[in-house]
Amino acid sequence: MLSIASKANDIAKAVEYVSIATEKSREQLNKESEKLINVSKTALTAANDAAGIFTKQSTSLFKAAQDAQENIDKIKNTHWKVQRDAFMNSAKFIVESLHSLSMDLTTTLEGGVPDKTWKLFQKGDVAAFTRRLAQLGTEKMPIDKLRKKYCEDSDFRGYVQRYVRQFEELFDQASNNDHGEILASTFMSSEVGKLYEILCSASGKEPRTVKRIA
Repeated sequence: MLSIASKANDIAKAVEYVSIATEKSREQLNKESEKLINVSKTALTAANDAAGIFTKQSTSLFKAAQDAQENIDKIKNTHWKVQRDAFMNSAKFIVESLHSLSMDLTTTLEGGVPDKTWKLFQKGDVAAFTRRLAQLGTEKMPIDKLRKKYCEDSDFRGYVQRYVRQFEELFDQASNNDHGEILASTFMSSEVGKLYEILCSASGKEPRTVKRIA
């Protein structure tokens, strides 16, 4: 009987021990779980903070890139405007000089200035002499006659050379400018361009040509 009671007592103690051990394990597990939760929360907070910082930095970088591109575009536009204005000022000066040379060419070719053309020039038509010579063309100014005049008359030869040189300067500037083919074609098809081609024939020089893009 004592033996049974003793065993029962041992079992009770074992159960109590197991219960105590289980409780301690549960408490330890709870503590570890709380630590894990805290660590997870800390990691999540850090990740959210990092994501926020990254988003702000990305936004700042994107804005900086946009600003940089806008500044580049402004610089390009400013440079193009300066380049265009410089070309237009230079072109205006050269064209005026070509028209003036046309009057000298007319005087040398014809021994004087036609009254009708001179009156137009006085009224402000600065292209009057250039237009007249260009319209006369090689029909009323045969190339052989012009070539003979070019060879024999030093004054006429000097005016022709100056005209050709100045027009080619204008043509080259136009070709190197934005939309160069359009500008060069415009000058070549104008009255100053037509007279240039006539004078090139008179001097035996190969005229400039507009580059065509295939």
